[in-house]
Amino acid sequence: MKLLGITAEYNPFHNGHAYHIREAKARTGCDSVIALMSGDFVQRGTPAVIGKYDRAEAALRNGADIVIELPVYSATASAERFAEGAVRAFADLGVDTISYGIECIEGNGTQNGGEAQNADVAYVNSASKNSAESLSKTSAQIRAAAAFFAEEPEAYRALLKEGLSSGLSYPAARQNAYTALNGEDASFLSTPNNILAIEYEKAMIRLGTSLKSAPVARIGSGYHDTDAGRYASATAIRAMIEGNSDGLSESFPENLSGLYESAFRHPVFPDDLSSVLYAAVHGRTAEELAQYSDISDDTAKRLAEASKKPFTWTSLTEALRERSHTLTHVNRVLCHILLGITKEAENRYRLPAHTPYLHVLGIRKGCEALLGQIASSAAAPLLVRLTKDMRSLTPEARELFETDLNATALYSHIQYGKGVPTDEERTRKFLIV
Repeated sequence: MKLLGITAEYNPFHNGHAYHIREAKARTGCDSVIALMSGDFVQRGTPAVIGKYDRAEAALRNGADIVIELPVYSATASAERFAEGAVRAFADLGVDTISYGIECIEGNGTQNGGEAQNADVAYVNSASKNSAESLSKTSAQIRAAAAFFAEEPEAYRALLKEGLSSGLSYPAARQNAYTALNGEDASFLSTPNNILAIEYEKAMIRLGTSLKSAPVARIGSGYHDTDAGRYASATAIRAMIEGNSDGLSESFPENLSGLYESAFRHPVFPDDLSSVLYAAVHGRTAEELAQYSDISDDTAKRLAEASKKPFTWTSLTEALRERSHTLTHVNRVLCHILLGITKEAENRYRLPAHTPYLHVLGIRKGCEALLGQIASSAAAPLLVRLTKDMRSLTPEARELFETDLNATALYSHIQYGKGVPTDEERTRKFLIV
């Protein structure tokens, strides 16, 4: 049996995601799809708009056979560590091929972009005779860039450092250094999904896996586009949810209308976490804040000062944002403090050769045998029935998994305040859809 792996956030699941699953499965000839999905907090450093079980159910209704939660240490990390965690997990699960989305750029036009924020993709069929050629060309560029960044030549590191010292953001400094050393248009490096695609390929090189990759072209709405429509981006859909806009239903599969009608009544946004964030940072010294993942000493000092006054999540990110740090980076810093993800704990999560744990959120009905097969052969502990399966974890892995459990508990607390019934994660049964 050939297994296809797709990393995603499904924040929320939409028509483009359903297309991606169908297209990737048909193109690779794989029998089953394992979706490795971010939990209740996502790579841009914010809470997901709806809960992980609703998003998992949406995926299982539309082509995924098993949905497994990407551990929070990877799910809320930088593009490099997000991809590294996903590739390591897929290798542990025995996946044959992974599929990711890419933006195919015609000519030399540079699309607006920044650091890759997640694995969301919105695809449409293209009738263009050039689509296959564009996909092939961009895929080759991505793989070449991945090989280059996997090696990280000394000249590249020097130019990158120079760019960062001049105040450029990391994505901009990286693109400038790559262009200078390779003498070619590097506009393909500026788009979110391409940046993440490079990280997937780079991780496969560095980890020495036998995984194959199957890129699928993203055509139509861009990652940051806010236009409504059949293939609206997840960014646009979240904006419509927040604004109570009409036209949402055309952006997602019809079989999700009932699920989303309920879930969209109580969305979660960053400012819903302002009070708990205030409690987490107020009164902390710069030295205490500097222990958390992704935060520099300078940002820790600025955060310690800024948190002396009342704030919302949004106002605090704006106060901390500067030219050399993207908004996503600032959000990620705050998310890591909120969830207690320290640099030391993140290193302990990344150190082992295999993923410390993988939590199964749900399966499609009829895939029980597949789940059993994967559980018996996986190189990482598969958590299906938490109360029972957590006992098999090493003390180190169990301690790390507590961070995931705490993240879910915090998200559930916010949902409960909005009138959403919640269950205790340790005793909750996995979905069968």
